[in-house]
Amino acid sequence: MELKRLLNIKYIIIVCAALVLNIILFMFQATAGGNKINEDSKRDLRIRTEYIENYKSNIQNIVDRAEKLKKQRLFSNPESFSYKNIIKTGKDYEKLININLSADNSKAVRAISKYSMFIGISAILTLLLMNNLFKERDNNMWQLTYMSKNGRAYLGLVRIADIFIVSLIQHFLLYITVAFTSFILFGGLGDLYNPIQNISEFGQCTLVINKAEYLIADFLLTYLSVVVATSIIYMLMNVFRNRKNVFIGTGVFVIIEYFIYINTESQSIYRLLKYINICNLFRINTIYMEYINVNVFSHVVSLRYVLITAVIILSVMMFMISVLVYVKRYPNTEKGIMAKISDKINEEYQKIFNNYNNLFKEIHKTLLTSKGIWLIAAAIFAAVYFSTTGYVTFNDLQIQNDKLYKEHGGKDYTYIKNYVDSVLEKTDNANKERIEAQKKYDNGEIDFEEYFAAVSNYNSVSNSSVEIAEPMEKLSYLAKLKKETGIDGYIMSDRGYEQIFGKQSTVREIILLMSTQFAVMLIAFASVYIEKKSSMDKLINSSSGGFKYVNKKKLISGELITLLLTLAVNIIEYTNLIRYYKVTYFQAPVQSLTFMGDVKINVSVIGWLLLLIVFKLIISTVTFSVTFIITRMVSKWQH
Repeated sequence: MELKRLLNIKYIIIVCAALVLNIILFMFQATAGGNKINEDSKRDLRIRTEYIENYKSNIQNIVDRAEKLKKQRLFSNPESFSYKNIIKTGKDYEKLININLSADNSKAVRAISKYSMFIGISAILTLLLMNNLFKERDNNMWQLTYMSKNGRAYLGLVRIADIFIVSLIQHFLLYITVAFTSFILFGGLGDLYNPIQNISEFGQCTLVINKAEYLIADFLLTYLSVVVATSIIYMLMNVFRNRKNVFIGTGVFVIIEYFIYINTESQSIYRLLKYINICNLFRINTIYMEYINVNVFSHVVSLRYVLITAVIILSVMMFMISVLVYVKRYPNTEKGIMAKISDKINEEYQKIFNNYNNLFKEIHKTLLTSKGIWLIAAAIFAAVYFSTTGYVTFNDLQIQNDKLYKEHGGKDYTYIKNYVDSVLEKTDNANKERIEAQKKYDNGEIDFEEYFAAVSNYNSVSNSSVEIAEPMEKLSYLAKLKKETGIDGYIMSDRGYEQIFGKQSTVREIILLMSTQFAVMLIAFASVYIEKKSSMDKLINSSSGGFKYVNKKKLISGELITLLLTLAVNIIEYTNLIRYYKVTYFQAPVQSLTFMGDVKINVSVIGWLLLLIVFKLIISTVTFSVTFIITRMVSKWQH
């Protein structure tokens, strides 16, 4: 019965939405994100080839070094941790000597190992599940369950079992969808039985396992991290009556921990706060990539097993405390000081709230009463996340050209034109000298050193002509643009703008547009059904003038929220991208960018950005209006 109550249609829809979001986040990180570096495939291939060729020798060196160290006097005490650690290190790495690595397709498994957002999604879903278990406190059923003396402990244990079953299933779904997506994108399913050490990041892994076994172990370990995090919060939800305070306190704590984690350097005196940070739970699978031993009661034990044991023990303790508190907790008690203060503040606020106009009241109902503020927060978080990850790092020549455009480009690019002409002239002269030296050398007029000097000079100068290839193409493009359209274009880099609103931005733009429209649709749905939930829809629908009046106010307030939300998302997105790529020349005609040459209207770069924002505002308002009208029609039909 408990499972049937928990797995209602609303929760199933939320899980399905989470699965879709999980796939989108993974695809963004694996394909468009992850701090890509342009043209790095050859370098990666070289590094991986060297890693595979040197793997056995590196492992053998570790084993030989351990053998030498244990014979040194400094580490000769058999009871010391250092000696035992050396012995264990040698034995652990000795098992890896016979592993044969190969240059197989490991992209899919590597992408999965680097993705950790699904752990947070799984934890949030589990917390929603736990929150549903406490609905009895909201509908006054708590007194009934408390009266069942022998049933309270049983019900508490059953609920923990339900949490384990449902959270395990949803974590499996999140993990398996990521795995399938990764193998569809990158392939390599046939290489699953190859050693995990084929991936260079796992060079320090001393487990003799293949990639399929690693994925199973990774799934179980990430699930344990979700269990321990949610078990602590579940215990707090049992101890404290007000769940909102628990969630708010947890949220504040996580935000503080996150800022400590990202802003604390490894060499800082506060680095201990970074290592015992809760954020490490969401990257717990990195312990497979490291080799660390610790001293546990004079025994050398892998940190991997210590962490797993600690996580299991802590989870069991938290759930045991939860059951004990649930059994002993009284349904009704006198309100505490904080509850009384909160009630008093709410009472005074309601007095002020009654004086507000109806439009503001509708906005209040949509944002606070209907919990629309959380949808807005989620949309803004998506904008921050997708506009601050997936940055592209350019190579040295591209950076050099971008610097040239910023310092000497723009509307007046005479310097760049003269620079290109001078390099071409030098290259042409050096080529003529090389040809002339070739003739003289063949006729015996000069010796080999003079001929070699001419060839070397030509090679050196020709390298400069390679560097000006891109500026030459841009000059040619701008001359063609002037001739065909009469537009005086600016010479400027395409790269940053391509990431902001060009082809390279397609994935990010689609994701943010979808997330914004999804939030807008839910806000429209919630603004209608809040009356149905409180049975106020019957009163509104039975009123001849009230129905149209309320709908008008709801529509206006919803459109206002929609416009502000869409505007905020776009401002955050474009501001972060502009700040990172340091683009300039916003007043330049948008056709100055080579990938925008087909645009038929005369508009500047900043004007094009504003047009994109206006277009998205129109989409959002239409989405809200259509969703609102359809939802209202369905609601009235049901009535």
